[in-house]
Amino acid sequence: MVARLPVLRSLLLLSGLTLGGATGASEFPLGLGGVKAVPSLNPSGISCPAPTDPLELALWRVTTQGGRPDHSCANAFVGFLRTPRTATQLDAFDVTAGQIREARAEVLIASMEWSAGEGHPGWTFASAVRDLYARVRANPANYPGGMTVRVELGGFPDLRRPDGATQPLKLVRDLTRLGVPLNDAAANWHLAVANYRYFPHSHVKLHIIDGQDLTVAGYNYTDLHLPGTAPGGHNLHDLGLRMRGPVAQDGVAVFDDLWRHSQQVSCPEGTGADAVMRDCTLGPAEAATHPTLARTLTPAGGARAFLLYRRPSFDEGDQAHLALLGAARQSLDLMQAEFSPSFPCWYAFQNPDACPAGEWPPYLRAVLGAMERGVRVRVLLVDYGIDRLPNRSGIALVRLEARRRGLEDRFEARYVTFAMHTKAMTVDDRLVLAGSQNFHFASWGPLGLNEAMLATTDPAAVAEQRSSFGDVWLHHSREVPPEWWMRNVRGP
Repeated sequence: MVARLPVLRSLLLLSGLTLGGATGASEFPLGLGGVKAVPSLNPSGISCPAPTDPLELALWRVTTQGGRPDHSCANAFVGFLRTPRTATQLDAFDVTAGQIREARAEVLIASMEWSAGEGHPGWTFASAVRDLYARVRANPANYPGGMTVRVELGGFPDLRRPDGATQPLKLVRDLTRLGVPLNDAAANWHLAVANYRYFPHSHVKLHIIDGQDLTVAGYNYTDLHLPGTAPGGHNLHDLGLRMRGPVAQDGVAVFDDLWRHSQQVSCPEGTGADAVMRDCTLGPAEAATHPTLARTLTPAGGARAFLLYRRPSFDEGDQAHLALLGAARQSLDLMQAEFSPSFPCWYAFQNPDACPAGEWPPYLRAVLGAMERGVRVRVLLVDYGIDRLPNRSGIALVRLEARRRGLEDRFEARYVTFAMHTKAMTVDDRLVLAGSQNFHFASWGPLGLNEAMLATTDPAAVAEQRSSFGDVWLHHSREVPPEWWMRNVRGP
């Protein structure tokens, strides 16, 4: 049996979407504008030619529109970061902690939620920052540009404080408790923590080390991703895709966009850990600047990679997803915790004709369109908690329309038999993408959450995700049962 995950965070998400600032100090996202590119340095003279692969080309046309810089070439796949940890696998939090300790100039990290305190994922991060600070202070000459650490939290609805500051202040409290200051001029050390300020909130999870190493993920820094034997752990499976190379500069641009739309924690000089929650406040965020190393484009390999970002007033991620689905010609393997219709259709499994295909959200219409071109679609999804009924409806609607159009043999769906939070897709066995964007109405459209995905055609990355998907499909899932009324549905 799959462990029942707490639904409070899902209910907070829905309340945030429907009530706006009622669950935190969020502002309505009017006039946010576009995303500014980072003024990168290019001593290697990297210039990316237009790709010839149709899948890469579909993403390239979206991510470079309007003259945006092309950082898609000269990248290298490093690996997938995964949760939970096992006897043979470090979890994503420990891997990231190791990266932080080895940073040379800058650490940027964004997470929607944060579990602070000893024994929690936030403490793993804080301990790594403590160790990094000790290295910088002991040997400042090894860090000629100094060291900057920035943490961006997502402004997740906060029921404890009207300013929404509970999670960022708890993070600062942990760091203070471990002896890490916000500033140390002698060591050229700077640490800053901010919280996204706009409705609905930021769902982005990523981190960038030295402007050259990028991971885009689906997991939050929360206890749910810990093993079930740990306090608060629920064995929640998720992953992050890690690449090195120029694409990391696109990650910096996304981080800076989040940062400039956030409020930053400030504390009176000498504030102790016990006084952080009382005396520290949120205020305007400082301008995000980056040391020379973290602005330098550095070739790492021969792989293409594309960062797909979206938020209100910037729908590049939506466009790129749809372009990719439209370019598929053979197969789509979706490992998607959520595969659901719009909110009014969450109970469509009871009355599917009330939700015709023309009214589906764009991602479901794009999946159906791919099937009409002969693409075989397989979906792995969950059937517990708040996602149970909308996911059931999403599958029921696609199955209904597939039978009516004679496409039934091109669509299969199975429920995973473990707790899963993954958002990943493999296209034509040639491209993989992973990150935070669900096939859920809250992740799309003019008022959708901030989301980020990372895509690559690197063969090793594609092979690893294909193997993971195949193992779950064969050994850790069960077929989604057909609805009773399907026996009355006729084909063409």
